[in-house]
Amino acid sequence: MSFELAVLVTGAFVAALASGAAGFAFGLVGLAIWLHALDPSRAVPLVVICSMLLNMAMIWRLWGSVNLRRLSPFLVGAVFGVPLGVAALTWVDPVMLRQGVGVLLVLYSIYMLTLTRLPVINPSPMKARAADTGFGALGGFMGGSTGLNGVFPTLWSTLRGWNKSEQRGVFQPYILLVHTYTLMWFGGAGTLGRQTLIDLAWAMPFVVAGGYIGLQLFNRTSEAGFRKLLLGLFLISGVLLLL
Repeated sequence: MSFELAVLVTGAFVAALASGAAGFAFGLVGLAIWLHALDPSRAVPLVVICSMLLNMAMIWRLWGSVNLRRLSPFLVGAVFGVPLGVAALTWVDPVMLRQGVGVLLVLYSIYMLTLTRLPVINPSPMKARAADTGFGALGGFMGGSTGLNGVFPTLWSTLRGWNKSEQRGVFQPYILLVHTYTLMWFGGAGTLGRQTLIDLAWAMPFVVAGGYIGLQLFNRTSEAGFRKLLLGLFLISGVLLLL
């Protein structure tokens, strides 16, 4: 097996494992591995397709946890956030934006991991919907400008006092739907070349295996363990963004 192919299948498996266990971070983990051997023009379309297919499969498995009433304010915010993020591409340095988010995630994760008991925010229903909409808009902005639409909605979900299934019932469909909406603003995913289809054929069996194992880990993880898993991924994601 060539080095390039080894990196391709390893990245597919590890990224799917992380996404299956926590519900997000496929793009961050996948690109962090794939860009060691693949050109961005190959890696980015592969991330988009694999992430969308994986999220579709996991939403089907977690459909009973999806609460449309709870999800709707996040999506309303994203409707306005995504166009602003796409427009910001002309005047915002995406590298600086990613690094700024990386610093925030590292500091937040380290602080939260030092606490013996994670805080829970319980605002009034009106304030809660306003905050959910705001974080949905922020996620949409990040999706349009950097492709990282799931970071802030996932972070906010960890503070709302929802159990692990309720959290994934929000940010899992959010990531999928906002990703699709962002692609529409970009004018579609573009034409897939022969190399993309070859890479996808190699990657998908490992995406399926990693996603399946990740879901089994999710099912066996306690509420406290799930929160620590998310914080650990936030920390890793922040470091990857800085590097």
